[in-house]
Amino acid sequence: MEIWIIVTLVSLLFSGLFSGAEMAFVTSDRVRVEIDVKQGGIIGRVLRRFYANPQFFISSILVGNNIVLVIYGMGAAKLLDPLQEPLGIDDGTLLLMQTIASTIVIIITGEFLPKTIFRINPNASMRFIAIPIFLFYIILYPIAMLATAISRGLMRLFGLKSDQVEIKMISVSDLNDYLEDTIDSLHDQKETVGTEVKMFQNALDFSNTHLRDCMIPRNEIVAAKSDITYDELSKLFTSSGRSKILIYREDIDDIIGYIHVSELFDPTSDWRKHIKPVLYAPEALLANKMMRRLLNEKRSMAIVVDEFGGTAGLVTLEDLVEEIFGDIQDEHDKAAPTARDLGGGIYEFSGRCEIADLNDTYHLDIPEEDDYQTLAGYILHSTGAIPEKGETITLGNLSIEVLRKSAARLELLRVTRIPSDEQ
Repeated sequence: MEIWIIVTLVSLLFSGLFSGAEMAFVTSDRVRVEIDVKQGGIIGRVLRRFYANPQFFISSILVGNNIVLVIYGMGAAKLLDPLQEPLGIDDGTLLLMQTIASTIVIIITGEFLPKTIFRINPNASMRFIAIPIFLFYIILYPIAMLATAISRGLMRLFGLKSDQVEIKMISVSDLNDYLEDTIDSLHDQKETVGTEVKMFQNALDFSNTHLRDCMIPRNEIVAAKSDITYDELSKLFTSSGRSKILIYREDIDDIIGYIHVSELFDPTSDWRKHIKPVLYAPEALLANKMMRRLLNEKRSMAIVVDEFGGTAGLVTLEDLVEEIFGDIQDEHDKAAPTARDLGGGIYEFSGRCEIADLNDTYHLDIPEEDDYQTLAGYILHSTGAIPEKGETITLGNLSIEVLRKSAARLELLRVTRIPSDEQ
């Protein structure tokens, strides 16, 4: 009797191990698995073997689980057989009792509990059980191969496709989920997000970035009319600090091309003969496609046009690179937008400050929408007008005062956080 108790308990233990391993395998984070694999070591090599042959791994687990379930059924029957005589029941009733009792026990201890536990942290679970499961994987591999071959043969017999499906190791969504979890964890621990993590996140987001999101806006483009004189153009180069200036015919919607400052070194030559053509691209074009086009055609800039064919902005190769690697200071970049914390929930911000950066740094909870990206854009979108200098407006939990403005631009703003009891 004691031997059957041991057999039953051991079979329950292995059933739970196989069930938990199956759950951990299918729910594990593929990015974390790849990290474990890259770290090397015995566990890394074992995990690489598992995920390189997912069908055989699952087949081995199922074969092992079925074997221990058969052994468990035999043990449970032996343990319950002595109850027949004291209870005075027939063989049919005893079989029914054995079936019900063993099923309840195996569902709870061999399926529900291990799958629930292993699903809490599947990657850690896979690392913990990798070595023991690998031993069973090697032992059961021939049986798993035979079972897989038979199942494929039966599927072909009934006209069903049996193509092996490869599990994609890492998808973009997996990478995004992993990075978001990492960034959230760092924020919770009040740690700074590393540059590498930010660059990785930017690289993933780049595939969904459009030119309208990274272009130099129309009102910040430095351009000159084609009839400008040599001296006037030279002064414009000097005052703007640019090495390239766009040239247009009647207005900025009719751009001819651009002129490089080096073409003005010889004052006797006609600089207009050295105007170089520019590329045109719609503002809805994906930034990664624009980058490939610029590189393929060996160009450094392109004019971004709106749906009506007018000039919406300018995009340079450097702007596109900055979307991944962060700001690179150059001739087109203005000084960093003003952003000062004056204390007591009072701030001074440039109208060019981006909403996402303000929310991340100062936790202002300003609504983020596709219609605007900057603080000035948020104000214009919310009020439908350009506030006057000295005017104060209230948006959500913020009081915003215009400190400095030009004719059509909000340049400097004082933002005050309104306490919740005063709203």
